[in-house]
Amino acid sequence: MKKKTSGRAVRVDAALRARSPLITAAGARTLHALCEHPHAPRWNHAAGDRLQRADLDAVRKFADDLEARRGPRGPAPAPAILRWTASLAPRVPTFRDRIPAGFDLEAGWDAIPTMSREDVATRAGRLVPDDADLSRMIVYRTAGTTGHALLVPHDPRAAACYSPMLEFALRRHGLRPRFTDRMVACFLVGAQARTVTYPTVLSAWNGAGFAKLNLTAADWKAAGSPDRYFADLAPWFLTGDPVSFAEMLRTGIRHSPAALVTTAVAMSASLKKRLAKSCRCPVIDWYSLTETGPLGYACPRGRGYHVLPHDVHLEALDAAGRPVAPGARGEIAVTGGRNPFLPLLRYRTGDWGRLDFGRCPCGDPMPRLLDLEGRAPVVFRATGGSAVNPVDLSRVLREFPFVQHEFVQRRDLSCELTARPIPGVPRPMPAEVRAALRALLGPRAAVAVKFDAKLGSRAEGGKVEPYRSELLLED
Repeated sequence: MKKKTSGRAVRVDAALRARSPLITAAGARTLHALCEHPHAPRWNHAAGDRLQRADLDAVRKFADDLEARRGPRGPAPAPAILRWTASLAPRVPTFRDRIPAGFDLEAGWDAIPTMSREDVATRAGRLVPDDADLSRMIVYRTAGTTGHALLVPHDPRAAACYSPMLEFALRRHGLRPRFTDRMVACFLVGAQARTVTYPTVLSAWNGAGFAKLNLTAADWKAAGSPDRYFADLAPWFLTGDPVSFAEMLRTGIRHSPAALVTTAVAMSASLKKRLAKSCRCPVIDWYSLTETGPLGYACPRGRGYHVLPHDVHLEALDAAGRPVAPGARGEIAVTGGRNPFLPLLRYRTGDWGRLDFGRCPCGDPMPRLLDLEGRAPVVFRATGGSAVNPVDLSRVLREFPFVQHEFVQRRDLSCELTARPIPGVPRPMPAEVRAALRALLGPRAAVAVKFDAKLGSRAEGGKVEPYRSELLLED
């Protein structure tokens, strides 16, 4: 699993140095091995962490604070969160809208209006501080599994903080990685019709290799290429969502990493058991959103999800935005974080659960999320049997003028799309929508398309479930 790369010197050109300013000679050889392996996938992107030395020092300080600043928390925001909010209130337009001058944050916290996905989707510019340095902004697109992808502004330093949080979660499960620039640390595994793929090295992991991969057959040179690539590059651990890990099982990849870290929280017990048996390693659940960054990791004793970062405050809210009683179920809201271009103030995630502030037998003093109801992973199948990710369906459907949609697949693989068109815009022909969906699902897929101008109006809060499937990930 800790296979080292070796070989002759590899030239580091200006473009590579710009993407990965801190790359070492050994790291360049590792990157070359990832790129040029005879069974490497067809890469479609070039990426790097863009970290400078000062950034790396800050990430290491954050890693130290993950340990040092852990402690019991209560339902009220900690003093550090109040200070963080007060510092941003005069400088962030959305904060100014919600926090009047002279407002007592500690006494009036519950009265601050909440934020929602709508704020990020349509008013992201109002979350950027007035004095922010925009020169290093990068933009991520969310997966779109809810049917509406977001463009999220981010920062290289904040993005690099994912690395120490992953290491912390691994350590809590008894694993102590020792990453070097002569090895591959991680593969991020995807299973989509089309997505960004790239190899790189990560300075936060001492220059170790990393690759974002896609398991769709079109991205590889031959049927056995993924298995050979995983075996030869030997990533220390893997991350991915349950759909992607289920596809990894189906395609017969035999790599045994130190751990699988799943980036969604609704993996079934049966799939988790199959993955652990097949890969001969622990499967660690992880709770994270693109807007918020990582929020929780699975308790080693199986007692929910411990809050992971020390610089966030979590609440459970009712429909009116008021905190629910301690231990009661509510919508999870987040304040804080380290993204300088997207500070969050009582941001409603759309996920539901209970917050427990009591002591946990595992020893982590941070609060726990219990009965977390996140966005459940949904798998669809093309008529040929290959997996179709909801992300791919989102990519197709967002090309049409729809406000909302519901897409359902039955066990016989027949599908039905119900869509709410944008008022005042010409509706697409059902045959046009059906043809676009069949490009993913197979040319003979049974796809029914209908329009409903009142879709969502009959549901509480106007919400609909955009994707449903009668198939199981294990199918």
